[in-house]
This record gives sequence, structure tokens and C-alpha cells, in this order.
Amino acid sequence: MPWIVGVDVGGTFTDIFAVEPESGRSFVHKVPSRPDDPARAVIDGVAALAERTGLGSRDLVDFRHGTTVGTNALIERRGAEVALVTTDGFRDLLEIGRQTRPLLYDLQADRPAPL
Repeated sequence: MPWIVGVDVGGTFTDIFAVEPESGRSFVHKVPSRPDDPARAVIDGVAALAERTGLGSRDLVDFRHGTTVGTNALIERRGAEVALVTTDGFRDLLEIGRQTRPLLYDLQADRPAPL
């Protein structure tokens, strides 16, 4: 049976979630994160989950990966300095952002500094 597996690498734990859409069965597994080698925690966690569920490599039809570590580094403004290069006319792209703001036309709204 096909399985979908999702992984979230956090600073303390790596969470693995697997669901078998046809039956609705799902399993959750948590392993300590490995800051020195985040991939190792993903591999170990998926292997442990496969052992519990009988999930084989041919059964895996979708694998999704997220990282709380990366999101937190961005929000906390940690990590390496980077540059964004855009084409002419788009230098304020990050300042403008998306048009899904609750107060789209409020010129006095407080907005966080662009990431």
C-alpha cells in the first residue's frame, strides 16, 4: 500500500509522520535531532518508522520535508548574510511583500522589517 511520509527537523527533535491514505492508518515517530548531521536524524527516524509499520521503500509515494531550524534562523535573523538580486524594477519586492495583508491600504500600519 502507498504511504506518504512527512519530516520536520527541529532544533531538539525530528518528527516523522506517515499516513497510508487508502486505509487512513497513520503513525508518528520522534527522534533526537542531530545538529552536526540533520540528515542522520531523518534517516534514523524513517528507518524506525519503517520497522514499526512495515513500510518498504517501494511503498513510499510521497516524501515531504520541512525544517523548523531553517524557519527559526530566518525569523531570528541568524545565519550567513545573503543578497537578493532582482531584475530592474523589482528592488522593493521584499518591502512590498504579498497582497494578503489584513490592512492592505492602511498607510499607517506597522509592518515588520523585511526579512
